[in-house]
Amino acid sequence: MATEATTTEMHKQEEQLEVPARVEPNGQKRPQQQDAQQAGQPAGVGQVFGGALQQQIAQALQPALKDLQQQMAQSVQQQMEQELEPVRQELHKQVDTALEPVQEELHKQIEQALEPMRQELQKQVDQVLQQEVEAAVSSLFG
Repeated sequence: MATEATTTEMHKQEEQLEVPARVEPNGQKRPQQQDAQQAGQPAGVGQVFGGALQQQIAQALQPALKDLQQQMAQSVQQQMEQELEPVRQELHKQVDTALEPVQEELHKQIEQALEPMRQELQKQVDQVLQQEVEAAVSSLFG
């Protein structure tokens, strides 16, 4: 019911906004707004209703404009991501290629640092095993 009243008000406001020209008997045109003023309506009534109508239209369009803005922002973001993906992949490839010699050198240095420790551990394991074998042999034959 409230929408019917609002719709009726809007139709009245639209009718008041329309100012068609009237042709006078002498051939000159003049707006019918002048007729309304001459008939006793105060000047600017149509402007007041026009402003109210513009405000109602702006309020009614607000959610749609907000949705459109969000959709446009999402679309732009998706396009940017799609355009940047090949660049990202190429950069990753370049970084991997640039890091490859560094990784190889680091691996080599780690192996070199670990080698003496490996040799020492192997020597200790060999000594323990030798002692165990000697102990076992001497207990069998001793």
